[in-house]
Amino acid sequence: MGGHGSGGAESGSGRCELSHSQSHQRPSPPARSLLRNLHATQLIVLLAMILLDGIDKNDDEQHPPKLVAEASSSSLPVARAHTPTPSLPDYEASQAQLRPTTQSYSDIQKKRTRRRRCRKYFIYVLAAYFVLTVVIGVPLIVMKTKRKSVVTSSPYPPWEDNDPLPPKTIQLGDTPLLISAAKSCNAWNVKDRPDGAIYVSELEYHVPVNGSVFLNTNITYATNTSYLNQFTGSLLVAVNDDVTVPDGVVHVTMHHTSKHLGHATNVCLMETGSGGGLYLFAPQNLSISDGLIFNITLLLPQNHTSPLNIPSLTCHLPHFQHTYQQLDPQVTFNSVVFGGAMAGVFVESLQAQSATVKASSAEIRGKFKVTTQINLETVSAPINAQIDLYNDGDGPTFMHLATGNSGINANITLHAPQTTNSTYDSDSDEDGPPPPPGAQFYSYAETFNAPLNVAVAHADDSPKASFKLRAINNLGKTRVSLDSKYEGTFDVVTMFAQADVLTWDGTQFDDNYDSDGDNDDDGSSQATSSTSSSPSTSTSSSDPDVSDGAKIRMFLPSLPTTTSTSGDSTSSAAAQPAGRCLEYDLISPSEIRGWVGVPHDRRNGSSMLVLQP
Repeated sequence: MGGHGSGGAESGSGRCELSHSQSHQRPSPPARSLLRNLHATQLIVLLAMILLDGIDKNDDEQHPPKLVAEASSSSLPVARAHTPTPSLPDYEASQAQLRPTTQSYSDIQKKRTRRRRCRKYFIYVLAAYFVLTVVIGVPLIVMKTKRKSVVTSSPYPPWEDNDPLPPKTIQLGDTPLLISAAKSCNAWNVKDRPDGAIYVSELEYHVPVNGSVFLNTNITYATNTSYLNQFTGSLLVAVNDDVTVPDGVVHVTMHHTSKHLGHATNVCLMETGSGGGLYLFAPQNLSISDGLIFNITLLLPQNHTSPLNIPSLTCHLPHFQHTYQQLDPQVTFNSVVFGGAMAGVFVESLQAQSATVKASSAEIRGKFKVTTQINLETVSAPINAQIDLYNDGDGPTFMHLATGNSGINANITLHAPQTTNSTYDSDSDEDGPPPPPGAQFYSYAETFNAPLNVAVAHADDSPKASFKLRAINNLGKTRVSLDSKYEGTFDVVTMFAQADVLTWDGTQFDDNYDSDGDNDDDGSSQATSSTSSSPSTSTSSSDPDVSDGAKIRMFLPSLPTTTSTSGDSTSSAAAQPAGRCLEYDLISPSEIRGWVGVPHDRRNGSSMLVLQP
């Protein structure tokens, strides 16, 4: 561009000169044409140079200058000098070379090798520790945990609130019944026979026993409590001596104060889909002078060789005196329901799968043999029963005794099947807790303001069984006696008395405990007994260890034992085997919960005591 500018300046100067000289000399026409062509050519060249200069600037902005190596494509490749190492150094070595240091590269390599060796040794040690822990530590931990669980836990599950209890409702069969559904009514053999100031009527019905048998009435005190006082009666149930009679025989004797009252009363034979029986329909609008007295006798048939089984017997007769003579072994039942309001029940002997007796303000007394459940319940009247509980191991057997403001006296005998295979007693290794016992007995007894006495014993041919008992009493003494085979839990509760756990020699403590006029406090430790109480502790013979607010286990000598409170007690009447222990939980000053039996850790003769907070 500099050369072109200079030329242009010279042309301009010449043109001025020509113009200046033109003023002196005018050029010829051909010369003028040549000058015009020359000026046009110079203008075109100048425009082309400007355009090319703009294109070069755009190329410089879009394409940066190339490297020298790229620009000179004909240059030869540079050869790298040979190095003593086969590859480039690692990151640490390169960084060390960049930093000013006095160490050489070989020193750095040695340092790196030592670090690798230390890490390798650490991994070896860690692996060895892991192997030793697995081989030695884990078995020790397992054995310790196993031993702790065996010692501190009860062999039997404690009584829980959700444990099943016998049903508290009773089924009275197909009731209420209507007189229109009766098969026969008032088939009197004797009608309105005078007997002094009253009249007597008699009848007899035959009732089939291949289904349920019931004796029922519409007499109730739901609307008027004085209404029941105008009725009274007695019921006698026995076995017919005449083995030729196949049906049950019901004989009814009715005493009534007037003929009109006798005609208004209906004694009917009923048959339902499940069985049949007798139903008394008494009038509701009685005057004060009216009165009815019934004497009912039910004779059950018997087989010649084997016992007769009746599916169900229901006798619900309020204000009646119920008397059941010895019915077994000639007659057995699947289910029996006895009682009624102000109806005393006396049973000489009875065998059934399920037995329910409910009577308010009337005593319950008798001997019962049951396999599934028994429920004896009354109020303001005592319960005196001898109960045999049978269990085949398929399910628990229940017992429920309840009254109030009166005492309970029950003698219970447990019948459990013999165990066929038991590895618990045959081996001596610590192979964990034994399988749960097959026979299970759940029991519940409750009263208030009266003594409660329950004696539990196994049958002579029965093995040990799990018998769960809950005895509750308020303002009264409670005593539960256990034999040497007993293994199970107990839960005794009192409201205003001190709870104690005692062991004694059998005779001396029994005499002192049963006597209310002795000089002792009926709960103190004797010379051959040991006592542990919730607020205070005293021991003498069996060397127990006690901790307040803790679960306590004491190993008992080969002497009878008892667990008691001033109002509640548990005792044993026979010598127990060696290794037997009693463990209880001091829940509160008025409640003790625990278990009695031989713990798992006593199988090899060791003696251990565990205090569990």
